[in-house]
Amino acid sequence: MQAGFIDGGTILANIKDIAKHLGVSVSTVSRAMNNHPDVRQETKLQVMEAIRYFNYRPNALAKGLIQKKTFTIGLMVPDLSDPFPTSLSNAVEETLFEQGYQVVFGNGNRNSEKEKQFLQSAIERQFDGLILTPDFLDDEFIELLSSLEIPIVFLRRRPPEGLSIPYVDVDHYQAATVSMNYLIELGHRQIGFIGMPQSSFIGNERLRGYTDVMRKNGLTPEAGHMIFGGRTIESGREAMGKLFGHNPDLTAVFAANDLLGIGALEWLAMHDIPVPEKVSVIGFDNLEYAGLYWIQLTTMEQPRREMGRRAAQLLLQMIADKEYTPESELMEARLVIRRTCKARLTP
Repeated sequence: MQAGFIDGGTILANIKDIAKHLGVSVSTVSRAMNNHPDVRQETKLQVMEAIRYFNYRPNALAKGLIQKKTFTIGLMVPDLSDPFPTSLSNAVEETLFEQGYQVVFGNGNRNSEKEKQFLQSAIERQFDGLILTPDFLDDEFIELLSSLEIPIVFLRRRPPEGLSIPYVDVDHYQAATVSMNYLIELGHRQIGFIGMPQSSFIGNERLRGYTDVMRKNGLTPEAGHMIFGGRTIESGREAMGKLFGHNPDLTAVFAANDLLGIGALEWLAMHDIPVPEKVSVIGFDNLEYAGLYWIQLTTMEQPRREMGRRAAQLLLQMIADKEYTPESELMEARLVIRRTCKARLTP
């Protein structure tokens, strides 16, 4: 039995001591600690007093019983193996921890059923709020979202029409146009695009930026210049091979994320095609990998830490003030110029 001491030398044991002290069952104490609706308010108050007396996790539990909070926030990311949402999550967790909240992570793993199960868990475990980056927004998921009566913030994702959920994101379309205009200014006209799965909102916004800039400059975004389907280095490597198979005269490539861009660089290196002398490559995200000495990928930087902190701050405001009207925020991405892009010399 794990033991400690409180003032006066009284031994602290565990939840059984609280139950024995009050003359109730352990399950009653447990339900009271979790603010279960079938426990009388008088019993909850008695449990709270016993928690104080025994010094049994006083801060979180006592505050939770008084304020009817669990001081727990659910944070769902689409894929924990992706380094981008991982860095966002760190900023969210740090900000919430500073305010006394614990974060329960959910890994959607690009699986719609897992995402729905996480929402069900939020209901059952009485989370105080949610920060979500869903990969799927089907009717069942939207219905579950609508049934939740807790504050919700979308992070790096926009809610569907009809759901008034605030979000924190960057303008992916505008950032993509910055990338493409940079390549155009360098003299490139034969520009390929390596994209994410076509079901991806973010990927489609970046694709839209690519196609619009091409058209505005009198260029046709041909099907053979656009390859879709992945998010990983391996996907980028395969896509680069397909792009060159369709058009060996490409002089530049816009990759929809850094991992795809790094994969493209790898394929070019494997085939002795010099970067940026023959082909320029630009990515998106500014992951730590992009700045490594032997990569030095030119890319669009998203303010990851600022996005994560702001999403957490927005949620905390909504929890603290039920009348607060939250406003969504679009943050600005920034072009980071390194060594993988170069002006095209006119023949």
